[in-house]
Amino acid sequence: MEEAKKLKTEHDRLSRLSDDLLCHILTFLPIKEAYRTSVLSSRWISLCNKILDLQFALPKSKRYQEIEYVYTILLRRTENIRKLTFFTHFGCEPTDAQLWVMSARKLQVKELDLDFILRKPIVFPVTFFMSMSLVVLKLRGNIKLQFDSSIAPNFPSLKILHLQLLIGYNYSDDREYDINNFLSGCPHLEEFRFYDCLIQPINISFHFLKRLHLNLFNPSYITDIGPLQINVPSLEFLQIADCSLRKYEFINLFNVDRAALCISKYSDFDGSYKLLKGISNVKSLTLRADTIKFLSKQDYLDDLCLLTFHNLLYLSVEISENCNWNMLLSFLQNAPKLKNLVIEKHFKRNLKRKEVGNSPWKGPIETPTCLSSSLKTFQFKGIQNIRAELDFTQYIIENSSKLEKVKIFTPKSKKSKSTSSTKRKLMQWSKKSSLLVWEINLF
Repeated sequence: MEEAKKLKTEHDRLSRLSDDLLCHILTFLPIKEAYRTSVLSSRWISLCNKILDLQFALPKSKRYQEIEYVYTILLRRTENIRKLTFFTHFGCEPTDAQLWVMSARKLQVKELDLDFILRKPIVFPVTFFMSMSLVVLKLRGNIKLQFDSSIAPNFPSLKILHLQLLIGYNYSDDREYDINNFLSGCPHLEEFRFYDCLIQPINISFHFLKRLHLNLFNPSYITDIGPLQINVPSLEFLQIADCSLRKYEFINLFNVDRAALCISKYSDFDGSYKLLKGISNVKSLTLRADTIKFLSKQDYLDDLCLLTFHNLLYLSVEISENCNWNMLLSFLQNAPKLKNLVIEKHFKRNLKRKEVGNSPWKGPIETPTCLSSSLKTFQFKGIQNIRAELDFTQYIIENSSKLEKVKIFTPKSKKSKSTSSTKRKLMQWSKKSSLLVWEINLF
């Protein structure tokens, strides 16, 4: 009797909560669990119809019950949707996906996150590319962007756009969807992520764009690739990964604070130089291993010295074995305000270390300004007991008068004394090692 009374009291407490609060609580449950509450009462049926965020993950087996369940929820719904997420690999037919997405569009969905990999491409009708309500649009998989030349895309409220590996290019007939046409319908875009294969010229020109992520690639047999022009005066973050021979043109990139580059084609230094020059005002710069390998060519060092990163405070570089350490010095010499330096070395574990090119490293005659005036933290992940690496690290520690912290990550070694030996060598070089904060880690 007392237990029944207690349950009734708890039920009454739940009933006293507002509809808005209960709907908010339901959004944290898996969609099936949330809709099971509809058996409690007619009020809960109404609440389920008001859940703002819907997320569906369909199994690969194409279960009829799963597909029917999605239809039941979406086609019977009358309340607007805030966010709709779909994830399935071969779990439905393209016609199903089309109906679901267009139903969400009618319900004024604000965020649409679609990850469809199906046996046939999904082709959305022209009306899909005209939405007054969409604020976030993320498309991944074999979704075919097909436009009608007589109707321009229109996303006046869209702020975030992600396009990844879509069906847009057919190598056999040279047809390609016009990304410029798509972007022209998004005047208030603030974040754009693009991971795809394109050969056409790209013009990214937005007044409000703050974050730009580009991952571009092309088949090796295609060499005639259009240029990339970026004109974004409000841009704060830029990330580019490109294995093509694309030319770059940068306009109005004065406000970029952070940039990350991975350029892996080595025959066009001019394009990469322009890319670096375009972001020379950044405060934070990350250079991937392929970029460092390309720029490390001796012929390019003199040209690189012409670039000065006046505002650079944070530099992170990925290196491979037998790195050209003078390349890193070129950056240090041209980053007078640098405060944080991070080096991460890529190597294959369980392989015998190669000593080829492992000659002593000699420091420059003139010490970089940042070492004597601003560098405060130095981190090296992947350092081994290799002479050139230790020599470079010794040079940084001994010549950095403002250095406060050294953080070392060294790979696990079968030889138990390896880590201790590396640490002793590093610390004995610094005349003020007792004043530094040392952190040695295994990984």
